[in-house]
Amino acid sequence: MWPKVKRFYWCPYCNVPLLEPTCPICKSKAVRVPLSDPGDARPALDRDYRTLKNAYLYEFSTEKGFDSILGNSIALLNKAPYYDEMKEVCVDGVQIGRLYYDPFLRAWRFRLSKVGALRILEVDKDIVEQVIADKKRYQHMDVIRVDRDIDRHKQVLLVNGAGDVVGLGYSRGRGRVLVHSWWGEGNPFRGFKRKSGLDDVIKVNAEYMNILEAKAKKFIALTAEKLNKPIIVSFSGGKDSLIALHLTLSLGLEPTVLFNNTGIELPETVDTVYKIVNWHNLKLVEASANDIFWKAVYVFGIPGRDYRWCCKTCKLTPLARTVKSMWTSGGLNIVGQRALESLDRARSPSLWRLRWAPQLVNISPINEWSQFEVWLYIFKHKLYVNPLYYMGYERIGCFMCPASTLAELALVEQTHSDLWSQWAEVLEYWRKRMDLPVEWIVYGLWRWNGPARYRTIMARKLNIAQRVDDWRKSFREMAMPRIREVIRNENAIEVRFEEELGFEFIEKQFTVVNPANFNKNAVSITLSYGDSSVIIGRNEVILRFSKNEDVEKLVDVLKLLYRWWLCVGCRSCEVNCPTHAIRVVVERSGKTRPEVQKQFMCIRCKFCLYNCPVAEVYVEHVITPLLFDDAEAWRRKTREHHNEVLKKIKSFIKLQVTKSTVGQKMQAKPSETPSIADFFSSN
Repeated sequence: MWPKVKRFYWCPYCNVPLLEPTCPICKSKAVRVPLSDPGDARPALDRDYRTLKNAYLYEFSTEKGFDSILGNSIALLNKAPYYDEMKEVCVDGVQIGRLYYDPFLRAWRFRLSKVGALRILEVDKDIVEQVIADKKRYQHMDVIRVDRDIDRHKQVLLVNGAGDVVGLGYSRGRGRVLVHSWWGEGNPFRGFKRKSGLDDVIKVNAEYMNILEAKAKKFIALTAEKLNKPIIVSFSGGKDSLIALHLTLSLGLEPTVLFNNTGIELPETVDTVYKIVNWHNLKLVEASANDIFWKAVYVFGIPGRDYRWCCKTCKLTPLARTVKSMWTSGGLNIVGQRALESLDRARSPSLWRLRWAPQLVNISPINEWSQFEVWLYIFKHKLYVNPLYYMGYERIGCFMCPASTLAELALVEQTHSDLWSQWAEVLEYWRKRMDLPVEWIVYGLWRWNGPARYRTIMARKLNIAQRVDDWRKSFREMAMPRIREVIRNENAIEVRFEEELGFEFIEKQFTVVNPANFNKNAVSITLSYGDSSVIIGRNEVILRFSKNEDVEKLVDVLKLLYRWWLCVGCRSCEVNCPTHAIRVVVERSGKTRPEVQKQFMCIRCKFCLYNCPVAEVYVEHVITPLLFDDAEAWRRKTREHHNEVLKKIKSFIKLQVTKSTVGQKMQAKPSETPSIADFFSSN
């Protein structure tokens, strides 16, 4: 359930979409437009009309009826639930159908609503194939047998004996039609008739937009005055952050522009940022990840919706490093975040701090805006926007983001073939390494790391589910160093590796995992924790334990091992260490290693582990499933999470401040407060 939704209305006289229930021009009572939640609709652009026309041609092999179905107003597009990409298409105050991308046919299609079907039949009854539905009612997925063969996948209207349209189905060939929608009898309203255009939409909604704009400016101005800190605008090159920047500039403020360059942005995005910064003569600070993604992807594997290591290495760590160096005393960061973009953002307030850059107070003056309002603002102020939007892109960001739909990825392949070829080489490398079928690439199944419902549905339809869903095999191939076997019994877990581990990884980092004792001999190192211990041998790590939660001590040691082997130099550990005890060292070979160089300064909080993409993403999503024989082991109850660690650090700092204050007044004995090691082992 979406906690925030946007309601849309349609003026019956002006024939335009409205954001309020009464038309301010003609004073008519508007009609509510039923849209799927959250109602983040937008006006169709030229590229959308071309896509819609091509989908219509694909569906009906003719342009006849297309102009009639589009009606007399602008088209409003709204995302609808679907396993790839689907948009409800509304014109003249009614929904005429749904534009959707079929991942199996690799094509945009157009599914008629009853209104859309009736509009087409008014032009020519032969445009759409029709079959007789001889029952009074059919259910979704029922099969109707017909006496002729209709091309497979072809859209078919279901009509009753009187010739009335009552439903819609799809041909499965061999005289079979599968029922998709049952509309029943009745003649629905087919839409308003007055001719209108984009200028009419802007005019009718002008008063509403003026109020909305004024509220956003007031929010920025009051927060800036109250906070009295340097003003920053995070500009991604997208439309939402563009408006955040324009609103700020319209107040006469001169912000610093912060651009989080992940190194995997499309060139038009980078160019847009530079152009707009130069036009307004603003200072630009670029938090750049450089080429770290292309190095890390051959180490960590393909990022997935359930495996987002890329966000930490390419976005959050460069951001944290830049903010820490530029705004140590804090600042006000104005961003273009919108609640209707995702469920997570819908739950976010309009003012917050990001844990990766706590120095900044973030505000979103357009948090409650829809895409419709965003585009009206752009049209009103005639803003230059990223040309990618006019090429068909709806989301601006990393070009191969696993959160993308297959439709979006297909667009990248069409418009930026050189970049897509580079990405295809990476996909092919991992496909071969994990022994996966080519469909894993072609149908975008790489967008999930572990088992996922949508991926399984697609894999089953392609008859490759057994190979794609064999996560144990895939994770074993991803692991480096490779795990040969995991032996479990009542009081011990032994992890055996194919490679020799060496001891340097634990010698340089052991304070992080806070052992009570560290003992080394010629063949092993033992970390003691009261009744439990972790023994590191030449090619094995063994946990001996008495309590189930002690298994986390083994996981922590494995995190130290894998981040030592797989460190890509993102320096997240350095940025997040509260005492600057850890450093990333570059060896002569160019290999980077995390080392606790000042052991006496390490407070054993493990914050460096909880922010490391190797430890917190790679180990949790690839190694722990093999350790626990559970693809979702990262959800285990004994796992400690980032917020819990952060709470401990805050408690420790508060304790030290209290201790210091009391000591000054009463010369308190050190023994009256716990040591660093005792504090983090007992909390």
